[in-house]
Amino acid sequence: MSRITTLIPAYKPDYLGEMFLGLRRQSFRDFRVILSDDSPGGVITDMVRDGRFGPLAAELNLTVVKGPGNARLNHQHLINQWAGSGPAADGLVHFMLDDDVVFPEFYRSHVEAHAGGNYALSVSPRWLSQGDSRPGWTLPLPTFVTQSPLRAVPVSPKQLFASVVPGCENWLGELSNMVWSAEGVRHYPVPPSAGLSYYGLLDISAVLEAGRTMPLVFVRDHLSVFRQHAEQTTRTVHSHGHRVTMLVWAACALHAWKEGRISDAETARAIGTTVQRCLKLYGEQDEVMNGFYTLVQHQGTSLASLHDAFTAYWLALLASHPSTAAESYRPAAERQPDALAA
Repeated sequence: MSRITTLIPAYKPDYLGEMFLGLRRQSFRDFRVILSDDSPGGVITDMVRDGRFGPLAAELNLTVVKGPGNARLNHQHLINQWAGSGPAADGLVHFMLDDDVVFPEFYRSHVEAHAGGNYALSVSPRWLSQGDSRPGWTLPLPTFVTQSPLRAVPVSPKQLFASVVPGCENWLGELSNMVWSAEGVRHYPVPPSAGLSYYGLLDISAVLEAGRTMPLVFVRDHLSVFRQHAEQTTRTVHSHGHRVTMLVWAACALHAWKEGRISDAETARAIGTTVQRCLKLYGEQDEVMNGFYTLVQHQGTSLASLHDAFTAYWLALLASHPSTAAESYRPAAERQPDALAA
């Protein structure tokens, strides 16, 4: 069985003990943990060093590294740590978010799923929870999954794009309930410097990018809990990051249309859904969103024209903030001196 590298982009210390305990209870034990500490003042590093988690840190084969000071960049930082780790970079990769919980059979089930084929990643459904980690509710799955007789259901690129992009529906979940193959994680998207891509969301964008050429496998067991609470960065509505997570669905739809993965009607549906969601959340008082509405209004009768106009708008938006600027993701020796100055 393949060894797993667990990558933890850590910012909040509140739930780390519970998260560590979930990892410690795994029935599959061949994994190591790399935690990239982005907490203010490095408080998490201090907590680990001072023994605040008891024997858990030592039992987990835990390595702590200093983070880059940004949530999006921290994911790429961890991938770079994994990629530079020699033979271990040929195994499986699990991004474990610092406030989620995995059940004891999580790793064993995902390793067994990967053993059944050549997949970009494996996914299992997660329970959703409020501030505590008690399972509360879950989300519906596509018919091709629910009607399959298989416990581990292969998902082809065609099924993936048809079930996600037209309806702007992330039925797959978040990084914590996914385990990546080495080949799959090497497709983890970075901001484009030209043209559109599937970059924009930390989870579903990566799934779409990796799933362009490789199938994924869906394990039909609830094996984790995704905790929802007010401190999550995705709840900061008027931040640059949240605007990106809203508008990325238009980018994905237009890129998928350009690649011939979805039809004109499916693309129009996705654009319409994105506009409706943005209007509901931002109204017509947000300058960034107003630029998007204007593009759709003036160019929406031609998908080719809308694709080109949105591409310029999207690239300018990503470049306007260090967390999403292509420059920030270049090797350090190639960056401009102020590329990460934020």
